[in-house]
Amino acid sequence: MSLLSEAIKWYSLGVSVVPVRSQSKVAMVKWLEYTRRLPTPDELVRWFERQNLTNYGVICGQRHGQSGHLAVVDFDRLDAGVNWLLSMRGETYTVATSRGLHAYFFTEEPAPTCHFDGGDVKGSGYVLGAGSVHPSGWVYQALTDAPIQNICSIREVLPDLPETPEARPKPHAILSKPVVQTPWDAAEFQRPNLVDTIRARFSLLDFLPDAQKTDVGGRWYVARCPLHDDHRPSMWIDAQGQICGCYAGCNGGRAMDVIDLMAQVWSVSNSEAIERLRQML
Repeated sequence: MSLLSEAIKWYSLGVSVVPVRSQSKVAMVKWLEYTRRLPTPDELVRWFERQNLTNYGVICGQRHGQSGHLAVVDFDRLDAGVNWLLSMRGETYTVATSRGLHAYFFTEEPAPTCHFDGGDVKGSGYVLGAGSVHPSGWVYQALTDAPIQNICSIREVLPDLPETPEARPKPHAILSKPVVQTPWDAAEFQRPNLVDTIRARFSLLDFLPDAQKTDVGGRWYVARCPLHDDHRPSMWIDAQGQICGCYAGCNGGRAMDVIDLMAQVWSVSNSEAIERLRQML
């Protein structure tokens, strides 16, 4: 299976795919742009003809040039997901993940991005596609290579889904400004232009694909925190200020910018995170 052929398959279904760093969940492009449009054929060829690329993200939400929306039901455990599939009428395209499975649906109504007992519904953001390599080394594999099932609402297959995602309050004012944890290993002072370029080039939302808007203006978001096993969104994001923090207390409850966050995700120093982000520019 070539990534380019997979990308073309999704393109024909009106679904955007984007390249993702190998053995990672971090998109290599500003993926939010492709929630509004399909990649061009030239972009697909440029991205997916790379020899060393293994991962790609399938973007959930509104389809392009076709009616409906793509929603993915993400089960945390494979046995629970398989039992649920066996109880369903008809098959749909499913992918085995590192712990569970992804079941794909085309819905007439937009699906919420929310948690349910045993997993999540992804009506926005992106999921790793079949053939991608999880950070643990697990390779995502097609479990049921059937056409994606068309349904009216995701609640047809998940009738006990909560009516609305659990709302989270905005962060306290004290969290609205980042607190420097360390002297940055002098990196900010040595390479100010590079740091500014990284902050300008990368949005926190580029690295938090399941983020959900919590206000009309689009400033505040919540997402599952990548720093702990988070089943209920506990990371707040200020998209305007480009800072985030974790309600569960990761990073000591201190706010982070994109460099702080990725240093924590990669378990490296801020200097090393700056170098890795520089390579992604």
